[in-house]
Amino acid sequence: MLQDTETVRQLTLDDHELVTKMHTNIADDYVKNIFPDLVKSQTHGLFGWFQGEYLVSIAGYSLFPGGYAMLGRLRSDVRFRTNGYATKLLAHIIKTLTMNPEIKWVGANTNIHNHAARKVVDKLGMKEITKLHSYPVKEGREVKGLDGPVWNRVDDIKQKRQLLHWLKEENALGVYPYECFYPFPYTDELVTDEDLNQSTFYLNPTEDRFMVIKNDQKQEWFAQVKYFWNDHFQQEGFWNTVNQHVKVDPLQPKTRIEFSEQGKQNIPNIDVFDVSDGWVLYGR
Repeated sequence: MLQDTETVRQLTLDDHELVTKMHTNIADDYVKNIFPDLVKSQTHGLFGWFQGEYLVSIAGYSLFPGGYAMLGRLRSDVRFRTNGYATKLLAHIIKTLTMNPEIKWVGANTNIHNHAARKVVDKLGMKEITKLHSYPVKEGREVKGLDGPVWNRVDDIKQKRQLLHWLKEENALGVYPYECFYPFPYTDELVTDEDLNQSTFYLNPTEDRFMVIKNDQKQEWFAQVKYFWNDHFQQEGFWNTVNQHVKVDPLQPKTRIEFSEQGKQNIPNIDVFDVSDGWVLYGR
């Protein structure tokens, strides 16, 4: 029997054992594995909902430049689901974040077919912003497109910033894929000069398209390609540029790219990608 007392608080290292004992039915749950790093971090936070002595649900947030916060890492003990704990916990986290004047935007990114999570997000009053399909290229495969010269590399930070300003007028993704699984509405404050220095920009010969490639480690290394139009396979040299970039990278990362709904429909050779459920971004 559950005790009546309900408590919500931020988790600490002392809660590690309680978290590992949760029955989440998630094999090799990375949240349990990196729990100590999360609770010690200045840019991440984890909260827990307690019913009596039981930790029944956990969730957290990650902070990004420009006042962005992304909710995530929602886990519930399967023995206590359907009681609304996850919704109440996330509502508490949102309230905590919005009391901070430095936080300008709070979002959540979940799989399109994760109907349970989307139902929770809807209850929180969040609005759908966009849907994206994040596909890595399969191991040993190379994407072919319209052949053409490799695009021109842009190294000047001011020029990189000027190219990003195009996104205020035209952006098929509707957002800026800051990291794999972490897209945000674009603002100049989101993309710092440090981020620009770590990102490689390429401008096509007609100077009406550009791409951004940045390495991002999510267990394995990815070369995340950020492209803001739906004509990946109609632009001469687009894939020549991507393939050449990855080929000479000492890390040998796997190419990963976000497609819009229309961009996904335009892919002529979907079999070269590891296809999985898409993502829907919510925000408030």
